[in-house]
Amino acid sequence: MTEDTILSPGAIHDDFAAVSDMFGADIEDPHALYREYRQNQPVMEGDILARFNVPSQADYSNLGRQVFTLFKYQDVLAVLRDSKTFTSTLLNEGLGQFLGGFLLTGMDDVTHKLTRNLLAPAFSPKAITAWKTMLAPVAKDAITALASRGRADLIGDLLLPLPVRMIYEIIGFPRDEARTQEFAARAMRILVGPQRDPEKMRISMESAFRAAQELYDDTLEIVRQRRAEGSVGDDLIGYLLRANDNGRTLDDANVTELIRQFLPAAAETTTRSFGSMLVALLQRPALLERVRADRALVPKVVAEGMRWETASQFLARQAAVDVEIRGVKIPAGAALSLASGSANRDEEVFENADEFDIDRPAKVNLGFGGGAHLCLGMQIAKSEMEAMLHGLLDLPNLRLDPDAPAPKIVGAQLRGPRVLNVVWG
Repeated sequence: MTEDTILSPGAIHDDFAAVSDMFGADIEDPHALYREYRQNQPVMEGDILARFNVPSQADYSNLGRQVFTLFKYQDVLAVLRDSKTFTSTLLNEGLGQFLGGFLLTGMDDVTHKLTRNLLAPAFSPKAITAWKTMLAPVAKDAITALASRGRADLIGDLLLPLPVRMIYEIIGFPRDEARTQEFAARAMRILVGPQRDPEKMRISMESAFRAAQELYDDTLEIVRQRRAEGSVGDDLIGYLLRANDNGRTLDDANVTELIRQFLPAAAETTTRSFGSMLVALLQRPALLERVRADRALVPKVVAEGMRWETASQFLARQAAVDVEIRGVKIPAGAALSLASGSANRDEEVFENADEFDIDRPAKVNLGFGGGAHLCLGMQIAKSEMEAMLHGLLDLPNLRLDPDAPAPKIVGAQLRGPRVLNVVWG
């Protein structure tokens, strides 16, 4: 693998920037506002994302649905764990428009359970362990290719192209770098579909539907070829082709839709989460050196990074019946915008919640959902970030570039740094 193929973000750079712009690139610190709401109005009528002029899963198509925003950890967790009272089927109006009727996050309880049973072997501890072994050399090769330069913008030079390569290795796509980057660019165009401005939304939705169809067609071709070759392999496609739960199996269309739904966020959220985590580490040189000296701390760093500044700051559910939360009546049919980024900094649950502290007691990270719909990709994201951090810790004296502006973590719905200039050696 050459340096050019490792380092070039190719077609995805502009699409990554477009996603950043749409989800609040000028919003630096929403956490101070969330703190006020946790204390004074933990259940707010209205969608806080609308105030940021940022699209929301709670009212994806701007239908005018009544929305309530929840800011407290225990409230968000309770909603995520009660899938009968608070359904996730409204997500079919969002990404489900592009990703077909087999959207895992939008399934009801019965269908969801049956599908998760089919997917279980693909996300078993054995599979995750094998993927960790697979990812380590991919990360090492990419970082080794950078090493002689002595400086980089880690976002553009590494954290855009590398997670794409890693997740596509796990999925089992052919090792064609140009094709891989184009797949990733299409996936990001799906995320840019919703817009607050109606005319912009018309154009972006057309592009998103076109990208989704192209992804489906190309993925289906790969799936059919793999089926014809015997459905072998310990990658995700191989597992899904062989999936069997008491005689229930997945046809080529099912496998294709499942693979496609992992793509829009598969690399994009890893880039943002890991970028924010690196900002925290690089701004704390003593902690960075502690982790460099004791690699057993790497999983703790990744877990705290995912809590401290989760890439996706909001989830959405819909009330199936009339309910009341903290004295606020929420009618059946209303949507709940769940501020998981706020919940993960709830001072009643996390001591010194705004501090990056890898020694804090472990608690459920709400950025990846919870309950039955806990994100299947969470363990993959952790594995990717652990592999990348190990590789970067091998760079001698890695530090922020003193001649470049300090990095900023920005965004409302999606958060992360857009540039991260470092030097080493």
